[in-house]
Amino acid sequence: MSLALAIISGASMTGCQPEKTEALPNRLPQDVMVSCPLDSGSSWFEGDSVVENGKVLPANSVTFSHANNCAFYNWAAQMFLWVTSPMTSGTYVPGNTVMESPTFYTVQPDTNNNGGQNRILVQNVAGKQLRAVPQMKKSGPNRLPVIFDKRGRMFEVEMHSSGTKMLTVMSGGKQVKVHHVEKGAGGVVTFFDEKSQPIASPAAMLQHAVNKERIVHGFLATDGSSVYIDGNSNLIETETGQATNDVLVANNGSVVYYILFVNDVYAYYQAGALQGLVDSAKFPTTSGELSKITALARANGVTLADSNALAIEMKTSWVEAVNLPDSNSYITTYAVVPVYKKVGDAAWVLSGEKLTKLALIGAHVVGSVAGHPEMIWATFEHEDNAPNAAYKYVDVNGKVKMVPQDTGSNWLLSNNASDPNPNVSNQYWSNTNGDTIYGKSGQFKASNVLRTMPWGSAMDSVTNPEDDSSSASNSEVISLNNQVYKLLKGNDIRKNYQLIGATWTSGGAAPNGNSYGVDTTPGVAIGTNVCANSTMETFFQGANLSCFSCHSGNNSLSPTQLSHIFSNIVPIKLATIPPALKK
Repeated sequence: MSLALAIISGASMTGCQPEKTEALPNRLPQDVMVSCPLDSGSSWFEGDSVVENGKVLPANSVTFSHANNCAFYNWAAQMFLWVTSPMTSGTYVPGNTVMESPTFYTVQPDTNNNGGQNRILVQNVAGKQLRAVPQMKKSGPNRLPVIFDKRGRMFEVEMHSSGTKMLTVMSGGKQVKVHHVEKGAGGVVTFFDEKSQPIASPAAMLQHAVNKERIVHGFLATDGSSVYIDGNSNLIETETGQATNDVLVANNGSVVYYILFVNDVYAYYQAGALQGLVDSAKFPTTSGELSKITALARANGVTLADSNALAIEMKTSWVEAVNLPDSNSYITTYAVVPVYKKVGDAAWVLSGEKLTKLALIGAHVVGSVAGHPEMIWATFEHEDNAPNAAYKYVDVNGKVKMVPQDTGSNWLLSNNASDPNPNVSNQYWSNTNGDTIYGKSGQFKASNVLRTMPWGSAMDSVTNPEDDSSSASNSEVISLNNQVYKLLKGNDIRKNYQLIGATWTSGGAAPNGNSYGVDTTPGVAIGTNVCANSTMETFFQGANLSCFSCHSGNNSLSPTQLSHIFSNIVPIKLATIPPALKK
């Protein structure tokens, strides 16, 4: 499939006819112990009536009861069904889901650079097209790019490259400017000063303070490779070719695109918090906190119809619907995407944009609920995305069973489930601005992706205090998925999507970035504590990594620490401030 396609303009989405949808067969173990019952699923639907492709109501996050794991998984499942509900009950018209309604805003680049902020909120309205981007940058607690060393540890990178201001390192108690870095025989790395003299025992001078022991300086060596050094003169060895701006390519020839959403509660909360009108220390979790946000919206002529959902942030992943073998099994929309033209053997340069039909393949649904200002972090995938690695579950008789690794080649993100080296990073990557994509070959080819921990629990590990094994944890998620599949009528298109898992902290403690089993202090990630989405954390799947590995900092509940977009968004304009909220 050529990426240098003509720009489509002036296309109208009005008058779209409902597409025929056909649900894929449920491939999950059917003899799993039902350890996570569905919480009154029929009441999730509008009018308490389950209708094929019908409208689902949002979970009431204000009255959320957090007695056990299942409450979190039920919340996640209902919220996903809500945001992917069609606006017209009983039909599924592309570009007509709740997440594309005025209840949600898309997060888009700020071309005006208002005060240095790099994103704006654009409310979804009829006739306004969504915009998608080809990369989802991964960043850590300090919002820096992340890498992994050969031991699987995550580090943030303060980067230095040729042609920019010289970076200073410490050597013998003195500050020394680095002129260049060379890699010699056997991989020996030498730093040189401005007089081209070797620098003895260089050590990084770090500018960031949060998790400082996991921050490194990054340099580009003269051979074009990356070199990383920490504050104690240690060289951090990464896997060969690792990059931080990876671009994922699917087997239908499409780049994987991403769209970020927040709901109206999030938007008005952010605007109020940045002006000191509402509590800026944490996301809203109570009716009292919510009432201030709804009052702020009403004063500006807006009624937050689904305000009990509280603050919602979503990251979604999409591929072009063309050439999908079963395109009718996907939730679809239309969006403007960048178009790239091949330049040289392994580079594609932005040459325009086009309006195209996209198919949803993954979604993070993140939201605040009563008692949990750290938010619930849930993730979903289309079941055809990628093969699962082997996993265990508990059957109806209490017996632990093993499901072997998936096989075959008919996966969207893998043409060889038996590839001994899946999830290879740096197959394709983009520059900082996303206007150039680089690759190892002369054409886009899909990586072979594997879900290494299919349900967010490392094999034979303890997930959280409620589950004594990964098999017990897996059973909860699988059994809930089975029940949601049975709840949905006929060929409801949402049958083709699965909850991969959800994570949170015990008692809503400020997250400390660690997973249960690594650390037992308050703030560890529990639930499916090593959850990853194959379309968004493709190259960041690890036994000691959770959502809070990146979405945390200083054990804080601050929205600026939890949400990587909160402080970078130009807030929506508030024309009127209620007297009760004025300082």
